[in-house]
Amino acid sequence: MTHQGTDVSWALRDLTESIKEIRFALVASSDGKAITSYGADDPDDVDRFAAVVAGLQALAQPVAEQFPRSTGGLRLAMIEVDGGHLFVVRAGVETYLGVLAKEGLDQGLLGHQMRDLARRMGELLGTEPRSEEHSG
Repeated sequence: MTHQGTDVSWALRDLTESIKEIRFALVASSDGKAITSYGADDPDDVDRFAAVVAGLQALAQPVAEQFPRSTGGLRLAMIEVDGGHLFVVRAGVETYLGVLAKEGLDQGLLGHQMRDLARRMGELLGTEPRSEEHSG
């Protein structure tokens, strides 16, 4: 759930439509919940991708601990595989912007646009972690 019901799907649509190689984009919480997405053909892809984004940001923590001045936060992660790329940037409090793109894209342009979009989203995308249900 986003704070104040903030809908940023328009921003994902603009990003996705501005770079033809983007397959789809989403905003996910750090616990793997998809908040909003644009461009996915299959809803199951959105859930899987949200889980991958959450996992990648969790993996960044032990890496960050290797740098004495690091605060431990993920700024940008990129994975390149045969056929495409995955980019993840922090977009708010415990919230991340992820993009799947095909080969051939300008990685620098996408990285710049994602960081710019994440900066504009700022605290609007803060999410609360899921709480465990307690049986009474």
